Amino acid sequence: MNIYLKKFIDEKFKKPGKALDLGAGEFFDVACLKQIGWKCEGVDIKTGIDLEKKYESKNKPFDLVYSNYVLHKLKNRKQLIQTIFNNLKDEGWFFIHIFDKSDKNSKSDLSRAYLKKMLIEQGFKNLKLKVFSFYDNDIGHKHWHKILEATGQK
Repeated sequence: MNIYLKKFIDEKFKKPGKALDLGAGEFFDVACLKQIGWKCEGVDIKTGIDLEKKYESKNKPFDLVYSNYVLHKLKNRKQLIQTIFNNLKDEGWFFIHIFDKSDKNSKSDLSRAYLKKMLIEQGFKNLKLKVFSFYDNDIGHKHWHKILEATGQK
């Protein structure tokens, strides 16, 4: 599981709840959350869900909605922010990881300021945004990334 997502969950949740992974990819985080007692749903283009369009789960509301390395790839970024908001319960938390605009190993053009603006406009509160360096040790990578992490509540 994304180690930063795990740390966030450990800090914010006393017990397992319901989570939604937007852009689940290989569903690794979904499987890890299920192993620790979470009810978890993941959606991805592979499951027929286009995150450029409105998505509302039949299983909402969720305690946690998260998305790792998806938002910076989308053209309709505001739609994903709205999807996060619409699927969260009141006081529910979101967690987003993307490549920061300053990352030289990605093609992200998404800045911290613009992401914060979108989140505020949507109505999120208790926002925390930070940029940090992370060494990508995967086979064929072996380089540093600048990661933009955003968290907050509905």
